[in-house]
Amino acid sequence: MTAARPLEAPLRTIEEIKTYLAESPQPIFYLSRSATNLLGVERVAKGFRFITLSDSWDGRHPRAFTPTNIPKLEPRGNVSVANWLLQNDQVQRYIAEHTPTGYTPQIVIAMFDEKTEQLCSELGYELIMPTVALRKRLDSKIVTTELGNEAGTPSVPNILTQISSWDDLRAQAEAAGLGDRLVIQLPYGDSGRTTYFVSSRADFDKVESEITGQGASAPQIKVMRYINHQPLASEAIITSAGTVVGPVLRENTGHPELTRYKGGWSGSEMYPSLVSAEIRAKVMEVVQKFCARLSQEGYRGILEVSTLLDTDTGDVYLGELNPRISGSSSHSNLQGLIGAPGRPVPHPALPLFAFHLLEYAGVPLELDLDAIHAEAAAALDGQTWSTLVMQHQRDTTEWLTEAPQTGRYRVGDDGSLEFVSPDLDWQTIEEPNEAFWFRSVGVGEVASRGLDLGMLITRRRSQEQHYALTEHTKRLIPALLGKYRGKKMSTFERYMRAGIRRLRGE
Repeated sequence: MTAARPLEAPLRTIEEIKTYLAESPQPIFYLSRSATNLLGVERVAKGFRFITLSDSWDGRHPRAFTPTNIPKLEPRGNVSVANWLLQNDQVQRYIAEHTPTGYTPQIVIAMFDEKTEQLCSELGYELIMPTVALRKRLDSKIVTTELGNEAGTPSVPNILTQISSWDDLRAQAEAAGLGDRLVIQLPYGDSGRTTYFVSSRADFDKVESEITGQGASAPQIKVMRYINHQPLASEAIITSAGTVVGPVLRENTGHPELTRYKGGWSGSEMYPSLVSAEIRAKVMEVVQKFCARLSQEGYRGILEVSTLLDTDTGDVYLGELNPRISGSSSHSNLQGLIGAPGRPVPHPALPLFAFHLLEYAGVPLELDLDAIHAEAAAALDGQTWSTLVMQHQRDTTEWLTEAPQTGRYRVGDDGSLEFVSPDLDWQTIEEPNEAFWFRSVGVGEVASRGLDLGMLITRRRSQEQHYALTEHTKRLIPALLGKYRGKKMSTFERYMRAGIRRLRGE
């Protein structure tokens, strides 16, 4: 890989970093179904481009590309989409056309597998993400807990164990002083699908087959004390010069109006009163200490760390690790706004993912982390932002005949949405009566129950203090989903598609 210019002195200030990214011709391509997570990064990185399966902007974004030869039976699943895009001839030509002589294309992907790594190697691309092997090992909740203990960032009081029966579970929990209300987790699984709340024999019986076994066949599990808590999340970037931490967020989880999965994630929110300065400092300390331990494992770049605030004691515990680009990225890459009302301009703070690009650019860094965090905090000080990921709620599988445009909308008092302008991203929405819809699936594409249709961004809180959706949010959801229309797919078509997908291993 060739750098934009030889760097002998390390980059130290935000201005130096911004100049470097603005001048560097290094080509970087983010491959995904849609560009939701990393929108805004292209504002500061000259060589950053999006390659997506669905064109959210209908051809308007100058740094986005969607191939035209997508098969009628499109690839499904994040990993399959990434691998299909890498193998697509139009994508390969686009990458070649936008790669200056002497440069190696850098590839960014959120979810990928060993085949992805092999494809990048064969194509002569540099996949600038932690390896599959490292991510798989660190993705285990058991490993996260063990590394957290070593880092001095303990989880909620727990035991890592195996159990054979209800009586065995109760005996071990009592010996560890975990109480009667337990939270049990398997090593892998997201959106709450492998987290179980067990307070009685009846609770246990419902999940016994998932968490018990005999001898070596018993799964390794984490058994925790139940606490009254507030779940928080922060993205971070591990660099050679330390860890840069993004904003503290509260996640939207378990709302059936948005997600089909019980306990499933459906967005995040940030607002000034979310946590105190003291709690924010505690979260920052946990994330940085834990990331320092992860760096010893060879991890570099982006990840998300969830923390649990014990609302009775004020203690902050390590929660889980997502070793990848996450749903928090939409907030992490906000720059914030300055300037007069109606004429906002981005704050000079950097999108968080810019530090991931720097880490893989091979340039020397000496970061003043305190200054960087202060600049980022100033950029978002006093601001409220919510993201709502909306899934197709109808039970039918449909060919979409109508879909709302990506862009800015005006929100009526009744929650109605009126299209205003086809903006490229949500960075400049200012008012509570504005919203931005980022479409992930459009006309001519297929939507089935549970498919992410896109993300709605607002300048209001999406949840009440005790996690119920606000009345405003409840009105917005049907207003947006009502803008989708579709033609029901026949039973024959559905079975044909399902059979072909099984043959393809999707």
